[in-house]
Amino acid sequence: MKTLGELSEAHIILLAVQLCTNGDVSALPRLPSLLHSTPSVDIFFRILLTFLPESTEPSRYISVLENLANGSTTEPVEENDDIDLASVGELSTSAARKEVRRLHLLPLRYPGHADAEVEPCSPLVQFLIHRAHRIDSESGLQPFIIELLQPFMHTSEYLYIWVLSTALPLLRFNYEYHCENDSSLSLEILQSLDSGSAVNILMSKTDRRDRGGDVGRDLRGLVGPWMYGYARSKRRKLNQLELSGSISIFDNRNPSGSSRSSGWQDVNEWLLSTSIRDFPLAVETVEQWSGPADIDLDGYDKPEGFVLSDDETPLALNYGQAALATIYATTEMTPETLEGSCRILSRIASLLEIPGHSVLRIFDNELEPLNLDLTALSDISRAAILQNALLEPSNPLTFPTTHSISFTDALLVSIRTLNDFGHALSCRSAAEICLLASDEIQLSELCAVFEALQRDHKTGRNWRKIRLQLLWLRDWGYSDQSKEHEAKSRPGHGLFWRIPLALLERDILKALLNARQYSLAVELYTKPLTSSPLSQSQIETAVTEAIFTSYDNATNGNKTRGGIKRASEMLESFSSSFPHSESFRQIKALLSATHSLSFYSLTLQHGVPFQPVSIRVHHDPLSLIGRVLEQNPRAYTELDNLLAIGRDLVTAGFPACPGEDDNPMHSKAVPSREQELLASDHRIISLSISAALESDDFDTAYSYVLTRLTPPSITSSAMISKSDDVSWRAAYNAGRHRPNLAEPTNEPLRSQIFRLSQRMELLSLALILAPSPESLPEILAVWRRYDEEMNSLRARESEEAENWDTRGDNITSSSNLPGGFGPSDAELDALETERAKRSRTSHNTRTSRLASGYEEAPMGLFEVARGAAQAISKTAFPLRGSESVMTASSSAGGASSDSRRISMDTIGAEEGNGGEGGAGGRVRKRDVVSNMVTGGLASGLGWVLGAQPINKADANANANVDG
Repeated sequence: MKTLGELSEAHIILLAVQLCTNGDVSALPRLPSLLHSTPSVDIFFRILLTFLPESTEPSRYISVLENLANGSTTEPVEENDDIDLASVGELSTSAARKEVRRLHLLPLRYPGHADAEVEPCSPLVQFLIHRAHRIDSESGLQPFIIELLQPFMHTSEYLYIWVLSTALPLLRFNYEYHCENDSSLSLEILQSLDSGSAVNILMSKTDRRDRGGDVGRDLRGLVGPWMYGYARSKRRKLNQLELSGSISIFDNRNPSGSSRSSGWQDVNEWLLSTSIRDFPLAVETVEQWSGPADIDLDGYDKPEGFVLSDDETPLALNYGQAALATIYATTEMTPETLEGSCRILSRIASLLEIPGHSVLRIFDNELEPLNLDLTALSDISRAAILQNALLEPSNPLTFPTTHSISFTDALLVSIRTLNDFGHALSCRSAAEICLLASDEIQLSELCAVFEALQRDHKTGRNWRKIRLQLLWLRDWGYSDQSKEHEAKSRPGHGLFWRIPLALLERDILKALLNARQYSLAVELYTKPLTSSPLSQSQIETAVTEAIFTSYDNATNGNKTRGGIKRASEMLESFSSSFPHSESFRQIKALLSATHSLSFYSLTLQHGVPFQPVSIRVHHDPLSLIGRVLEQNPRAYTELDNLLAIGRDLVTAGFPACPGEDDNPMHSKAVPSREQELLASDHRIISLSISAALESDDFDTAYSYVLTRLTPPSITSSAMISKSDDVSWRAAYNAGRHRPNLAEPTNEPLRSQIFRLSQRMELLSLALILAPSPESLPEILAVWRRYDEEMNSLRARESEEAENWDTRGDNITSSSNLPGGFGPSDAELDALETERAKRSRTSHNTRTSRLASGYEEAPMGLFEVARGAAQAISKTAFPLRGSESVMTASSSAGGASSDSRRISMDTIGAEEGNGGEGGAGGRVRKRDVVSNMVTGGLASGLGWVLGAQPINKADANANANVDG
């Protein structure tokens, strides 16, 4: 067997392989000195790398590596007799060489380690990096990596940085920070990642502190070390590209600036995206991590050049911009989000030492006037508030400066104030409203604020303070120290700076009224010493609108509850301040009418229940009274209440009879208030009469016509309006009304005559009230039918009277009562002779009249009218003086006295001949009714037709001839 000194170089190589395979490498440092050629340790590093098991503890071969690297051995070679040479000593030299050629040794440089191509490394460093990858890929014992590399970190700056930026984050992620993970991160994957992927993977297990996470620790211990190693590697690559002339692929961007910020920009983008997904986590990130300079190297010294001094300020500013961007990236602003935004702003302002950061208002309870310089933000575009532009260094909204910090501070104070009102607004929306919104958008947002105040029914609100807060929101209190026109010249200075102060004060007044702060509203806006910019007319208009808003939202018309009660209280509070207000007078009448209508059951079309707003939106509010009469039985008996409702509606400004023709070419004169009230009364009376007739209550309808529709003087045509098409039609409908059920056949004849005479009286009144002659034929047609019916009833009455008399005479003449004394024969003969004589006289009189050409004609139109006038003067108005009656009778009846006398004489002759009274006999009821009806027609038809009565002298001459 050969000795150690007799071995060839091939045998020594095989011996080294045998030692590594057996895991006993303590003797390995002795072998390089046995080589006859110039000793090289590269071959022994490659043998270790290839054949030494990766599961071998690094402590067993660290000293071997040190000796190999230093080229020293601890013991003389001759004394090393404990090395087993049996396996290699028996081989010949040629056989040994043949075995050596069959060895496939791994290269020192790890194939996937591209940095080694840029920066030269010693064989030991290359071996260590390759060995670390082999341990990770073959055994997965990643703690062995740090144990292997730690003793040699001081030997190379490159190895030192590689350990801190790659191996250290890997072990922390897998074994210290997130050891509960089922799958571990490999060294191969970590080293192949770009900055964005590395940040996402290293921060993938990060969570909030209340869930067991520690985002600040992960950024300091994982991302921070890895990012600095990545930035150093990228700078080396860029330098290499500069030397090769290929830098143009970066589109002419500054390579140094890109290398300084590109990797950390991915951290900033992660922070921005995290704020959208989990804003509390983003808040913890800003609070727990101070930026790129805040890293944790686990006690290792930071190497020189690890962080360039000129990089710290731009990186810190970029990080501060990302933190501010998280405030504008949120789409909601809950109290928690608002608190987190305030903490972020305070943290960044103090971290970057922004001038004025100690006077932020976000934590002050009082709203102090702000005077901000917003020149840099005056030309901002809408694209600047989009998410993809928030991290641009040229964005003046998020880049940390004194102006952007102050503006964000003012926005957060405004949002906090709005949150107190119950109106949530994100910081992005607030910035858009303040810098980019038009007048309409700001006004719309302000209306939303007032709606939130109206929805929030908190008791005990200090509305005096709320008013001051709303005024502060408009211009951030700056106009309190300057004139109004100066405040308007500050674009963006205030959340609602485009809204005029008077308009804002008007809306505040409405809000006070909606909140039932009536006394405070009167104190702030109507007292002589108030500083309100509103004029008296503007205050009156605002109060009126608030009253109508409450009125329109009411569901019940009763003024003791709901919206009508609030409207009444508003009106009462401000009535003393506006005693001569026409609008307040109309509102008072409207509330009164609405309250009165609430006591009736009223349903509109399609089963919709009545609401107060129905009055204001209805084109004809008085028609609602017709529905009341339809849906409430016996409501027509409450005529006075209905008339009061109608008058209130007219007083409230609604027309009594809305016109159907809206053509401006046919404009009519506006009626006076008295005419409107009279028209309203007539219309409601007509509706009540119709309701009474539908209920077969003729007596009530008859009473309403005579007592409500008849003018003070029926002979005076001045009071009869030519446009009154309601009164005559109501009298006409009542006059022609017949009961729905057939009249009982057993009704007394006298009752039938009386009812028919009432209807004829109503028709005569309809003739008087008719405004135009077009309606006369319709009325006279009904009158003619009634007159024929009256003649028939009168004939029946006369026949019944004669039958009764004859029956009495027969009973008397044939009385056989015991003790009765009948007429004697002489008396019976005298009675029969008298009857024959009366019959001959009557026959001779009719014969002489027919012979002389005289025929009793029916009464003329004027005779009927004169008779009706006399009758109604005596019956409809019994309290009028006798003088007026006589005057009316003489003026109406003088022209036709002769005709009336002929008729009466004829009647008297017939009565005298056939009756018991002779020439002084009674006048028949038919003639009385005829005179009553014809009197009512005299003045009406004579005036309507324009006809002159017969000359009085001719009438007297005719009378003398007849006499």
